[in-house]
Order: sequence, then C-alpha cells, then structure tokens
Amino acid sequence: MDWLRQWFEHPADPLLLAGSYDPSLVLLSFLIAVFSSAIAIHITAQAISVKKKNLRLLMLGSGSIALGGGVWSMHFIGMLAFALCTGVSYQPGLTFLSMIPSIAASWVALDLISKKQLRSLQLLSGGVLVGAGIGTMHYMGMAAMQMSVALRYDLPMFLLSILVAVVLAIIALWVRFGLRRFNLAPHWLTLLSSVVMGAAISGMHYTGMAAARFVPPPGFTAMSDNNDISWQLSLAVAFITLMITGLVVAVNLLFKYRELNQQVKAKEILARDNEEKYRSLISNIPGAAYRCLHNDNWDMLFISDAVELLSGYPPSDFMLPSPQRSWSDLVHPADKATTTQLDLYQGSFTLEYRIRHHDGSWRWILEHGEAIKSDNGDIIWLDGFLMDITTRKQMEQELVLAKDTAEQAAEARAAFLANMSHEIRTPMNAIIGFSDLMLSDDLPPQQHKHLQTIHSAARSLLHLLNDILDSAKLEKGKLELEYTDFSLPALLDTVVSTLWLQARKKQLQLTLELDPAAGEFYYGAPDRLRQVLTNLLGNAIKFTEQGSVRVKVQLSAPSELTFSIVDTGIGISPQRLPYIFDAFTQADASMSRRFGGTGLGTTISKQLVELMGGQISVQSTEDVGSCFSFTVPLQPGVALVQHNTDQALALPALSVLITDDIAQNLELLQLMLERAGHTVVAVADGEQAVAAVQQQHFDVVLMDIQMPVMDGLEACRLIRQWEQAQQRKPLPVIALTASVLDEDKVAAKEAGMQGFASKPVDFAVLTNEIARVLQLNAGPTAIVAAAEPAVLQLLNMTKALQLWGSVAHYQQQLEQFLQQQQPMLTKAAEYLQAQRFDELQKVAHAIKGVSGNLALEQLSKLCGELEQAARQQQHQRADKTLQQIMQNWPQYQAACQQLQQQAGNGAAKTLQQFDDNALAALLTPLHLALQRHELDDNVLKQLEIYSGKHETLILSLLDAVNDFDFAHALAVLEQLQQHINTGQH
Repeated sequence: MDWLRQWFEHPADPLLLAGSYDPSLVLLSFLIAVFSSAIAIHITAQAISVKKKNLRLLMLGSGSIALGGGVWSMHFIGMLAFALCTGVSYQPGLTFLSMIPSIAASWVALDLISKKQLRSLQLLSGGVLVGAGIGTMHYMGMAAMQMSVALRYDLPMFLLSILVAVVLAIIALWVRFGLRRFNLAPHWLTLLSSVVMGAAISGMHYTGMAAARFVPPPGFTAMSDNNDISWQLSLAVAFITLMITGLVVAVNLLFKYRELNQQVKAKEILARDNEEKYRSLISNIPGAAYRCLHNDNWDMLFISDAVELLSGYPPSDFMLPSPQRSWSDLVHPADKATTTQLDLYQGSFTLEYRIRHHDGSWRWILEHGEAIKSDNGDIIWLDGFLMDITTRKQMEQELVLAKDTAEQAAEARAAFLANMSHEIRTPMNAIIGFSDLMLSDDLPPQQHKHLQTIHSAARSLLHLLNDILDSAKLEKGKLELEYTDFSLPALLDTVVSTLWLQARKKQLQLTLELDPAAGEFYYGAPDRLRQVLTNLLGNAIKFTEQGSVRVKVQLSAPSELTFSIVDTGIGISPQRLPYIFDAFTQADASMSRRFGGTGLGTTISKQLVELMGGQISVQSTEDVGSCFSFTVPLQPGVALVQHNTDQALALPALSVLITDDIAQNLELLQLMLERAGHTVVAVADGEQAVAAVQQQHFDVVLMDIQMPVMDGLEACRLIRQWEQAQQRKPLPVIALTASVLDEDKVAAKEAGMQGFASKPVDFAVLTNEIARVLQLNAGPTAIVAAAEPAVLQLLNMTKALQLWGSVAHYQQQLEQFLQQQQPMLTKAAEYLQAQRFDELQKVAHAIKGVSGNLALEQLSKLCGELEQAARQQQHQRADKTLQQIMQNWPQYQAACQQLQQQAGNGAAKTLQQFDDNALAALLTPLHLALQRHELDDNVLKQLEIYSGKHETLILSLLDAVNDFDFAHALAVLEQLQQHINTGQH
C-alpha cells in the first residue's frame, strides 16, 4: 500500500516541473486515432457481411490489431508531443507490452460495433472494458518513461481520467448505432463515427496526461528537449502504424476477395443448377417457352425444344440470327388478323389460333405471353408460352355437339310430353266427362258403384299424368309459381278433408295441429303448397296400416312456417332413407306392388319446396313411423273473398261456340252446356270457328288449340283482326286444350285469348273460368233437382256420392254423424256461456272437418265462422253463429231421413236382414274369388244392401274391393268370418 500511495504524493505546485505540447504532433496523434478508427470500422462492416464464422472472427481480429495499434501509436506520438525540460527515454519492453490492453479493448469495441443491436447493459459493460483497457495502456506507457524527475499523479485528476475514459468509450460505441436513425450514407456514417471515436481516444490520453505530476529531485538542472528527435520518432511511429494498418487492410481485402470469389463460384454453380432445372422443366412441360422480338415475323431470341412437338420443326429453324422460317408463317390464314394486331401485345395477352404442322395437319395453339418493356416504355421483346390444345378443342366441339344433341333431346322430350299430354287427355276428357254426366243421373246402385270406380281410376290416371309433367317441368326449370294471397286454415282443411275418407277407411286417426301463433292469411303459392301436403299426407296414409297420422304446422320464424306429417306406418330403412327423394324411389322395392304409386310424389315435393325457397327433410325408423318436415318462407297476406272453384256456377243462359276436332269432346261439352241451359254451336276446326263468329253472335268461344286445317291460335288472331276491322268489341275466347304446359298458356294469351281451361274438362272449373272472363257474379248451381225435397238442398249429393259411393252408405254415415255431434253442440253452448273460447274453437273445428267430408257445405261454412269467432273471442258473433247451427240441425236430421227413404226405393226396396248362417254362406264363394283376384258381383250386390251387426266390417270389405286391394279385402273378410264363428259383433 505504501508503494501505491507514493504514486499520488507530490509537493506543492511551485515545486513541480511543467511541460508543454507540440501542436503539430498533437494533431498528428489525433489524425492517427481517426484514421485507425476508420480502418477498423470499415473492416468491421466487411466482417459483418461475411457468412463464415472463422473468417469473420479473423477479420475482426485484424481490425482489432489495426485499431489497437492506432490507439497505441496515438498515445506514443502524444507522449512525444509533450516537451519536458529534461531528457526522456522509454523502456522498450514495457512500452511494447502496453499495446496488449489497447488491442484487447479494440477487440471488445469492434465486437460490439458488429452487432445489429446494442442493449444498454452491453453498452455499459463494453464502455467500462474499453475505457479500462485504454486507460491501462495509457498508464503502462507512462510508467515506461525513464527520466531524471519523479512521476506522480494527482488523485482527483487520475480518477477523473478513468471516468472520462469510460464515458468517452461508451459515447464512441454508441455513436455508430445512434447515427443510424438519420439514414446517412455508409461513408458519412463511417467518417462521423471515426471522428467521434478518434476524439474519444485522444480525449482519454490527454485527460490522463493532465493527471501527471513531475517532481524534480534536489539540485535538478533543467535542460532543453530535442524536438527533432521527437518528430523523427513520431513520423517513424506514424509510418509504421500506417504500414501495419495498410497490411491489415490488404489482408482483409484478400479475405474479402476470397469470400467474394467463393460466393461468385457458389452463385455460378447455383445458376448452372437452376439453369439445368429450368431447362429440364421447360423441356418436360407440355408446351414451348419462347422469347421473341416484337415484329410481324416474331423472330425468336429463344424457343424451347418442345416447339418441335408443336410444329414438327426443330427450334433452330426459328432462332436468330439466321432463322429458316418464322412462326407467323405457320399461322392459319383465317387467324392472321388476330395474331398480327400488334396493339394486343402491350401487356399480358392470351391468344388461340391454328398453325400448320410439318405433317400438314392443323394444330390449335394456346399462347400466354407478356410484353417486356424498357424504362422508356418501349417493348424490348415478348416472353410467353405455347401449348397444343388440339385435344381440348376437339373435346369442346364434342361437348357443343353433345349439348346440341341434349337440347334437341330435351326439345323432343318436351314435344313428346306435350303430345302425350294432349293424346292422353283427349280420351280421358271423354271418360271423365261422360262419367260425370252419368253419375248425376238416377242409376241402380251397382251401376253407380262401377261408374264411380271408372271415374276414380280416370282421376288417378290424370293425377299420375300431372305428376309426370310436373317432374319434367321441374327438371327443366320451366315450372313457374303463381303467388297469391290465401287462407292457411282453409288450405289445410281442404287437404285434410280430401284425404280424411282414405284414413277413415283404414281406421286411422287423422289429426291437424295448427300453431295458434300462425296467421290466417299468407302470400305464397297455395296450389303448390297444397300439392306438397297432399303428396306427403297421401303417402303417410298409404303406408300406415294402423295407428295415426298427424299434420303439424308451426310458426318457426316471423315469416316462415314448418309443416310436419308424422305417421305410425311402416317406416323407411336406413339404407333407403338417403334416396327417398330420388325419382321413382319408394321405401322398398316391393312397395309399388303392395301399395301402388310411382315414387314421384316425394321427388316433386322436394323440388317444389326448394322452388318455393324452403327445405325438406325426413326422419324415419323402420316399423315405427316417419316424419316428413318442410319449411317454406311465407309473407303475411291479406284477406280475400274466397271463390269455390270446386262447385259449378249457375251462369245465365249464354250462346256458346265450341271448337274441337274430337267428336267425343264436342258431344261432351255440348251435353254439359245444354244441360246447364246454354245454347251451343259446335264446329270442328279453327276455320269454321272464324266463319261462325263472322256470321252469328256468341257470348263466349271455347277454342281448342291443336286442330287440323287451322289451329285455335291462328283462328283467334284472325278473329281479333276481323274485330278491329269491323270496330267490334273483343269476343271472349277461352283456350280449351289437353296441354298444360306454360308455353301454351303464354301462346294463348299472346294470340288474344282471355282465359285458359285444361282437359279433361272439369265443369266446375270451366264455369268458374267463364264467369271470370265474362265478369259474371254467378252463384252455385242447385245441388239436386228442384223436384227433390227442399231439405236435400242442404246436401251436396254429387260430392257425397263421389266420396261415399252409394246413397245407402252415405246415409248411414250421415246418421251416425248427427247422432254423435248433437251432444257436442250442447257442450259448445256451455263453453260459449263460460267463455271457454279455446274449447269452443276445438269443437267447431272438429265438426267443420267431419261435416266437410259429409258434403254438408253449409254446416261446414258455419262451423268455420264459429271457429274464427272463437279464435278472436267475439262472443256475440259466436253466439249468433251457434244459434243458426242449432236451428238448422233438425233440417239435417230430416234430410237424413229423406235419404233413408230414397235409398229404400232403389234396386233393393228394403234393406235385407241376414242371419249369421246366411252371411257366412255368402262369404265362402267370395273368399275363393278374392284369392284368385276375382270378383263375385252377385255376392257383392247382396252385401251392399246388408244391414246388421256386422255392417262396419262389411263396409270396410266393400271399400277394399272397390279399391281393388285384394290383400286387404281378404284380411277383412277373414276377420268377418272369425267374428261370425265366435259370435262377436
């Protein structure tokens, strides 16, 4: 400690020896520091870009030697710049040993500078190490001084020099990173960093010199210093420093050159590899790549070998500088105009054209290219790709041909469907029409039953025909929906009422559940909605042997209804379920034999639901049941006056011209119209119709469209032209055709026809259409003849006989209904008095549904009004309607008694009462006949007039026979025989 303390003990200032600096040498020392810093920073920047770690460390090491040597040289020259009035020499060993801390500090500094980012801790620790290293170098150099005076240090200044060394080192390290934010050029950044670092090194040295104190010994005699020797030594040190630095720079340049040379070789190898890859790729792709000049000849600068496959010519034939042929010479003359439009090649372009192959054939070429432009916008060349698309063009031509063939087939199919519709509907018109006429006559029960079977079978055939036509139009996308306002409860009631009898025949419980939140009126396609419900509900009844069928309607969204048809039928197997909506698909292959049907119902339903913007789904478990659900969007509608098109209207006497080339159709129409009190003139073609209109006045014309000599469309056009020439009012013309295609409706309207009615003729629909066209406010026709009792006018006997087949059968069901429902009226009155409107609504709905199926139309209408009044909780309106129903009830009972008398006056004057033995004797031959799928008319005729304890089973047996369902008929017959044998009722 005494040794250390003596370095900081010195006498007062007057006894100290003062020295001076040579400014030139001080400046030289500073320049040496700046130069060394610049060289070191430059070497460090080069080392950063070197990828090899060993080479990068070697370059940093050489830079450290250059910077360390420069720092040491700066210190030594700075020492020589200091003139002291005594001789000074330096100990060689310690002087050169002081270079080691300088080189170490330089290594730390350059290592930090080479980093991309410098954290605060790194900067602080690096500054301490660099400052300590340079300080150590400085004081080791001072210690190497040999002179007659003693060297001491001022402690505060000594400590300040160490602090200055650390702070300046931190600043020198930071400045390189701090100046980056100014986006300076690299050389300016290096220059400024070098100046700052040089100043920091010089500042460290001269601050340390300021801490030195020179104590002369007793009897010291001052002497002059030799400046020449100082200059010579300074220049020698500077020269040596420059030589060493230059050597370091040369070595680093050699390293850098070696690195660059290796990189160039690596890039050349990579370029060759890439070139080989691209050449391999270009040669293997199904086409040719090219680069050509932008001129009419398309002179090729490069074209791949694949061009020989495209054209039959080698690529050398097209290549500059001496091409044997140009690519443009191969282009088809018809395509020249396309390929020679130079304005097409301003950017990316795509062309299709033909070229002549070497073998003489024409090949289709697809060309993708892009114009490569210079800086001034001029096109230098075209780069692109050529591909043979001859096969694709052939496929396109085949597809076009196939498309044309398919369209022709579709047109032929449409024409076939139209012709089939016309040809089938024409005889069906006669069958259905004349059977309708005969059903209104007074016939024996047996004949009436057979005639009803014929009529039902014809209607079934018509329904099948409509399904086929709908399916064809849906597949072609030609089916258009007709949107209108409709009553949802009325639509549901119609569907359920229509199929109620089928369910009852199979002893199934058919129920309707309507969400109370659902509105009454909606805007949609009611006809198609009714068709979907009828298809799905009909299938549910058909495939359900026992149990129930439910129709549920729920409001799933403000403008969306969900319809669900749930049954307890045979179900659908998991294997068949995904295909249930495919055309001609049923739950099982045997279903069509067992239950009948084509399998089009679900297909059409799905297509119609999707056409209405909805979705349909099915859930089913085999032998448990099925649930078909569909959701359709429906907007709220407005209440409209409902017109019943199912009932013929009583029109005023009209003069009607009917035109048809089929004699049966003319005869049928004439009989229907004349029976309704109209005057009829019949002609066989359009030419006769035009002549008749010009000679006689008519109120309306019923015009067939497809006729020989002159069709109905041309006849209507001629009538309109004649009317304009004569300044007459347009005569109402209604198209009457067996076609139901929308195109025919449009054509009829364009020809000047105001109405449209399809065949087979439905007289109710026809009279409604005539009333609409003539704007007549007509009421329904009388239900029965005026000669019949007035009470029977409460019944729609035509509909009743269509539903029930015979007067006797209908009378029995009507009597049963009146007996069962009379107590319900009493309950309805009680519910109304207690204002239990929900219960009253259920009673009214139940009576309404059954009364509609029994052709009690007036009662059904009154019950509908009672149901609506109960739903709206209108007490006074409900009371008035209920009173009217109760007042009319005795009239319904009287009508039932009158029917009983009428049935007794038929072929069988009295209903026979058989005992069980006689009945069993009748059933034996019938059982044998049914097993052979034959009918015994004599037995069936006697069973029809049976009245007794087995009446219910006999009615079910007769229903099954009328439906030609021999399997079900045999099952009922065997059950009846078992009841007779066991004495059951």
